[in-house]
Amino acid sequence: MINRNDLKKEDMKSIMLFSSLVCFCLSLSAQDGYEMASAMPREIPVKHTHYSLSYNEGCELPSWAVYALTPEMAKASGTVKEKYAEDPLVSTGSSSFKDYRNAGFVMGQLVPAEDMVFDLKTAAETYLMSNIVPQKVGFNKFLWKTLEQMIREWAKEGNALYIAAGPVLADGPFGTFGDNKVAIPSRYYKVVLDINGERAIGFIFRVNSSSGTLKSYAVSVDDVEKATGIDFFFNLSDDVEEKLESTLDLSKWNFDALKQ
Repeated sequence: MINRNDLKKEDMKSIMLFSSLVCFCLSLSAQDGYEMASAMPREIPVKHTHYSLSYNEGCELPSWAVYALTPEMAKASGTVKEKYAEDPLVSTGSSSFKDYRNAGFVMGQLVPAEDMVFDLKTAAETYLMSNIVPQKVGFNKFLWKTLEQMIREWAKEGNALYIAAGPVLADGPFGTFGDNKVAIPSRYYKVVLDINGERAIGFIFRVNSSSGTLKSYAVSVDDVEKATGIDFFFNLSDDVEEKLESTLDLSKWNFDALKQ
């Protein structure tokens, strides 16, 4: 048995960090997705098979969607038919496919279908309107899709990643479109946590952005929290959460993954 008094200060910190991460993993292994992002006032929590979201009825958009992406999930391949549908789990009713007709936006996904093709039921759920947000074509096809591809490559490198994404609804009020008055956000975010790698990263994009490197949009998770008012990964101990969310070390992320 190890005597606590014989351990060095740095050893104790390492043990405390490991214990916190193990506890966080256990909470996520139970698929309790709500612990990956804070519950938002007056929003509707929705839990699907492999992802969860918080639906803002006033904006007819999710303020966040969260899920875990394992190496096995990232390596899966397959196709799923695009079949958009209103989400029956949104008690007040979600936006509809009709809202987007001639609106001038593409229907972007917060949880991409490509991350869920390992399971056809889950992949189909990514086309529920509660997971759909309005995006400009250039932004969606270049930056947003490229980041999705990059994250899958990061997951393939060996560690499960925990991901949250959404529009920055704190920027409102917004213009709207469609019969349901879907809000038109000006910014989108994504945060990624790698527990085993003890690293975290965030991204904030303006919706009209269609150029630049992903690195140029990278920020700390703390910066995303300040922009959105959302507390991410709050089941971590305060010390570990502060360590992972306050720092941005780009050298810990392989931004050349798509070039290999």
